[in-house]
Amino acid sequence: MIENKTALRGDGWTTRLTASSSAGAARYPWDGLDRRTMPGFWLFASLGKRVLRPGGIALTKWMLEALSIGPEDDVVEYAPGMGVTARLTLARNPRSYAAVERDARAAALLRNYFNGAAGRCCLHGDAVDPLPFADGSATVVYGESMLTIHPDDDKERILREVYRVLRPGGRFAMQEISILPENTPAELGERIRRELVRAVCHPARPQTTVRWREVLEERGFTVMAEAKRPVHLLEPCRLLEDEGAEEAIGFLANTLMDPVASDRVRRIRALFERYGDHLCGYCCVCRKPE
Repeated sequence: MIENKTALRGDGWTTRLTASSSAGAARYPWDGLDRRTMPGFWLFASLGKRVLRPGGIALTKWMLEALSIGPEDDVVEYAPGMGVTARLTLARNPRSYAAVERDARAAALLRNYFNGAAGRCCLHGDAVDPLPFADGSATVVYGESMLTIHPDDDKERILREVYRVLRPGGRFAMQEISILPENTPAELGERIRRELVRAVCHPARPQTTVRWREVLEERGFTVMAEAKRPVHLLEPCRLLEDEGAEEAIGFLANTLMDPVASDRVRRIRALFERYGDHLCGYCCVCRKPE
């Protein structure tokens, strides 16, 4: 079972856990942030959008199905954000669940959802830090929209830690932004990355699907299954699919009532439309060898 070993380690996690227990007067991760410059995912969440993954809720559900999470599993999730995937995972009744979230207020919100349930925890810390879990203590680890934001050295550090925490035969999955097609010229790929960073006000380093696969295989993982979906998270049909009618209408109404938010959402959507043939949500499920 996943257990928090922070009391046995001097890696800063205890301090972070203590600091995250009182997030201050601000309740949500976007409270106090300027909508002109806050990261795109918190902008969307502040307007009422909860599904923030590039391939939408359908790709997340495909990922969880491919991972086959059940009552015998000990699960670690990176960057749970608003907890949408966490709730779907917990509905599968894993033996234990632990999350790592670098935003203290998002971590606090997820812990409130647990309501003190045994075998559930959310740590406040950075994905690049060593996890306070024993070697081979997890059967499943996954992260969505997490590796994309990290440079190559950090990607390697994170995946090395995932490999350590997984027991032999354990499963790892990621859902990230990918560049299409595989032979996209380097100049175009770099232009897409630069424009994406400017639009979402956050680091973004998407790879081609072949490169994502290579990154995993270089770390020792065996790829089991892959899936792709367009990055249509701001299209009407995807909004309905991801959020439901009432929430989708609420998101659109909140956006239209805020000129700053409306301008940013339009620009991000225009970017996704402009490079629609070159961007996708890519999900890969792999295994640590026995």
